[in-house]
Amino acid sequence: MKLTLLCAFGAGYVLGTRAGRDRYDQIRELARDASQRLDESGVRQLLEDYGGRLETYAARPQRSRSAT
Repeated sequence: MKLTLLCAFGAGYVLGTRAGRDRYDQIRELARDASQRLDESGVRQLLEDYGGRLETYAARPQRSRSAT
């Protein structure tokens, strides 16, 4: 009984990790393809420029909003 349970657990573990690795590879490939499309379309540069403007805006001193 214990040996059967141990073998079943081992087989499930091996099959699960193999399936998990295949899914990880799929996700990694999709992310790489999306990154390449962003580069090709120029969207990445637009987002980096916008992020730089947000960073500049966030670094400015904030005015007090207290009512006087």
